[in-house]
Amino acid sequence: MTERTHHDQWLDEEAGPLVPAYALTRGRVLPANKAIDLVAIVTATGGPTPVSLGPEQWMILSLCARATPLADIAAAIDLPLGVVRVLVGDLHEQGLVQVRPPASVSQLPSASILTEVIHGLRAL
Repeated sequence: MTERTHHDQWLDEEAGPLVPAYALTRGRVLPANKAIDLVAIVTATGGPTPVSLGPEQWMILSLCARATPLADIAAAIDLPLGVVRVLVGDLHEQGLVQVRPPASVSQLPSASILTEVIHGLRAL
């Protein structure tokens, strides 16, 4: 078994140099807008995009041409959810994406309605 050098641990034979995920966010673990939830829906605004974006942010923008859940974005670009959350936060700060919560599910019936249904079923 050969000992790996420091340089070798960041080199993949097929993919080339590897970049640790935290380097993509410059060490940040929270997005600028902390309201970005893991189930948030992200949509590109279609506005002018600066050329200074990284390749991961370009991928996010292309995926978000249609409304896309944050978790699906992370899966599609094969990055941890936390990293994608920070990158989407950066895009949101620049006005390049809109972030909204998922459509809310209708409210559950109240306990009194459920009790009435149970009594009705028992009466059958």
